[in-house]
Amino acid sequence: MAKILDGICSNTPILEGIDDWPRSASKKERFRLTRDLIQSVIADMDLDPDSLSQAEEASISAGLL
Repeated sequence: MAKILDGICSNTPILEGIDDWPRSASKKERFRLTRDLIQSVIADMDLDPDSLSQAEEASISAGLL
């Protein structure tokens, strides 16, 4: 996935806000937060349809979406 996103989201800090997550969050809750974060980053990238499809496919194959 990193290769697909290289140069596309270099200005988008994917893990910004991770310190705001509650320390008591369960593994399931952290997964949901991660999934929501990845979805919002992809949505904010303003990609053309082909690049958007590649980013989504990479995220799905990595188990992030």
